[in-house]
This record gives sequence, structure tokens and C-alpha cells, in this order.
Amino acid sequence: MPATAEQITRLCDAWLEAAVQPGGGIAIGGASERFRLRLNGVSFHEIEFDALCAAIVGLTKIVLLPGLNTVVDADHRLLWSWCAEVLLCRQADVFPAEQREIRQLLATAIHCGLAGSRNPSLRAGDWQRESLIEQIQSVHTQELTANSLLTLVYLAFPLLEGLVKLRCAAFVDMSGNVLADFDVPKRGGEPGRLKEYGPEPRRNRQCNSIRDLLMLYRTSVAGDAVRRCLDDIFARLEQLEEKPGPDTLADWRNSSLHGTRSFPTIAGTVISCALLVAIDGIAGRYVELRQAALDGVIQRQQMPVRFGDNFYPPW
Repeated sequence: MPATAEQITRLCDAWLEAAVQPGGGIAIGGASERFRLRLNGVSFHEIEFDALCAAIVGLTKIVLLPGLNTVVDADHRLLWSWCAEVLLCRQADVFPAEQREIRQLLATAIHCGLAGSRNPSLRAGDWQRESLIEQIQSVHTQELTANSLLTLVYLAFPLLEGLVKLRCAAFVDMSGNVLADFDVPKRGGEPGRLKEYGPEPRRNRQCNSIRDLLMLYRTSVAGDAVRRCLDDIFARLEQLEEKPGPDTLADWRNSSLHGTRSFPTIAGTVISCALLVAIDGIAGRYVELRQAALDGVIQRQQMPVRFGDNFYPPW
């Protein structure tokens, strides 16, 4: 049977418990790696929507480790590639024609996150072949692959902003022009301190703050499942950064990403939030789209070459 949301959450929590040592140190090895999702029979193309959400949250927490140059694992790349396969299949119709740039940005960001992916189950001879292929690539391609997660950070923030604006189209357009009244709490958390947005002159008529957009989306637009997932990620961010999750994401973006977090940590967190926002729009059609995406994967595996619209599996 496909893995459930509860099973996926337990595995991710068990990985964290095994990896995070008393005093805050990190030990990644046999004790932690046995809890990887792929090693416990989790196949992303089989699981239900709530389990997919649980996987996004659980794997985000795994990269949110204090003071660590964390490693993005094959589990993350399998998850990202499956989400892209579903969201970008023809039947999904997530992006209207006038928003093809966001669709392309999503595809490019996922390709960037998957660059250099290798199947961890390869035999020794296959690893040697993959290394030879990399060596004959141009030096520019090699450098882009080696720094793909750095590049992903700079793609993921505008992607997240664009997806939130797309979902909040009743309140704000893609240029940030405010179309309807809404309020968000100001920084500091004092009751009654609100930032007021609206089309009238006495209100803020532009909103391009990722913090305020996320708070609008969470409060007024997000479905229940995705709202709970964002709350879990925001709570983890607040635990590590000692400020609300949306504030942390905004600070990461506005400070040119300087700080205690590594680029893999930032990339993994922001792309996860973006994918949650994106899949929220297909929650009611997920079973149908999962099958359509899987049919497409099976069909393309019969072809002699792989094309740019192929995401899953990532290798």
C-alpha cells in the first residue's frame, strides 16, 4: 500500500531525532540514513495528496538544521521532480496563457534543483560512466551544475512571489497593484498594528513584500491542508530564527541571503513553500492529475531520448 501522511511524518521526524545530537550537533550516517523515504518504500507517484503535503513539510524540516551546511538528498529531488511532473503536465492547466512566464520559471527552477542528480542505487560501473559524462561537458555547464542550489535560491524567491500573486489574484495583480482591501499585522506582533492595503489613496496600493503576500495567502486564500503545512514550516523557521516564518523568508530575500543559513537550506525551504502554493491549486483534482502525469512518464520512458519537459524521475 502507498505510504500515508502519518508514516512519512514519522520517518522524517525519526531522521531528525537520529541526526540532531544533544547540544545541537549533527551526525548524518547509518543511524539517520535508514529513515530516508525512498529506502522505506515511499514512491511519490503513488501517495495521496495529504501524504504529498506531509512529504514536503517533512523534507523541508530536514534541511532546516541550525548552523549546518545541509545536504539536499535524493528524497528532495524525487519529490521536487514529481511535483513538477504533476503541475506541468498538459492536463493540469495550472497557468493561464498570459502567465506562461511563471510556468517557465517553475520548470527552470526545478531543472536547476535537479541538475547533477544521480540515482543513489547506481552500480559502481554506472557511477564511473556518469562521471565521464560530466567530464566531457563544457566548464560552464559543470560550474552551473556544481552551483545549482545557489542558482535555485535566486529563482525560487521570484517563483514563490509569482505563485502567491497568482493564487491571490482577487487581491493583487502580478505587478503588485492592490485590487481589494486586506490587512496584515505589522512586524513586532503588537495587537492592532496593521498594515492596510487597498486601491484607495489612504491605503498601500502596492504589495510586493513576500512577507505580506504570504500572510495574505495563508489567511485568505490557502486551503486547509496547505495552510497547516505552511504553519508547520513557519513554526520551524521561528524556532530556528526566533522570528515569524514569513519575516524570516523576507529577511533572507532582502539581505541578499546573507546570514547563518546555507544556500541548500534556503533553496530547499523556499522551493518547498512555492510547491505547496502551487499544488494547493490542484488539490481537488490531484488523483486525476497524478494518473495523467504517471501515464506521461510511462509513455516517455519508451522513447529513445529524454526531453526538457521530463522531470520524474530526476535521473
